[in-house]
Amino acid sequence: MKKISFFFALMLFIAACAPYEPGDISLPALPAPPAFSLSFVSGDSNRVVVTDNSTGYFERLWDFGGGIPAKSVRSLDTIFYPTAGTYTVTLYGSAQGGAGTAQTVKVVNITKDATAQCDPQVGLLTGECEAPGKCWTLSPVAGAVRVGPNPGSSEWYTSPVNGLQAAQYDDRFCFYFDNSHFQYNNNGGTVDPFNGYIVVPFNAPTDLTWFISKGSGGGGADQIVLPAGTFLGVMDSGPVYDIVSLKENEMVLRSKILNGTGWFDLTFVKN
Repeated sequence: MKKISFFFALMLFIAACAPYEPGDISLPALPAPPAFSLSFVSGDSNRVVVTDNSTGYFERLWDFGGGIPAKSVRSLDTIFYPTAGTYTVTLYGSAQGGAGTAQTVKVVNITKDATAQCDPQVGLLTGECEAPGKCWTLSPVAGAVRVGPNPGSSEWYTSPVNGLQAAQYDDRFCFYFDNSHFQYNNNGGTVDPFNGYIVVPFNAPTDLTWFISKGSGGGGADQIVLPAGTFLGVMDSGPVYDIVSLKENEMVLRSKILNGTGWFDLTFVKN
């Protein structure tokens, strides 16, 4: 009897330690792929209007595959593609009663590079669209460089009067109307924020371009768009900048911190 009791107790112990295995759970199916349409802005082969035609989705996310803006959650948006090429537009949608997120992909073909049209804003940036162009440099005023966690904030840093390095004040950021050419002239040295803010040799390419993207920035602001890896004022900003204000002799731009959180507000003056 003692042996039988021991065996019975052992079986109870093993049963108690066995993992609980619930019965099969039936998961809802994926929602139907979202539906959307694409169309070009009339007379502009570099701007594409996207429209979400889906219903029943509680969340959407666009990925524009290299367009400006890069992503969006709006049901209707306009995307700027400055360079000729083939781009992929993806709409992700999550619907009530569905398990997971469905997606739909479409391709956009941009046939030519965007070219700047002379208007008052472009004239202020480039010097009335004239051949000599117009160069800008960081302002020596207090607050020429402001950094904070939100657009327009300055909790993290505000530069004092003449508080930047000499290698920053001698930088020139030049915009030319002809061929939408941009040139960064830094006299051979650039402040490297990724390496202790020391001055390092840096020779910028000479075949750079610029574009102004209308209404694609925060709050509908226009944006200056530079090639990837190009920057204005500080190396860890850009390459896309909201135009906060643009006057004859002063320009204020806003940019996300590159590969980080937070924002720059940068003030430039005509050189």
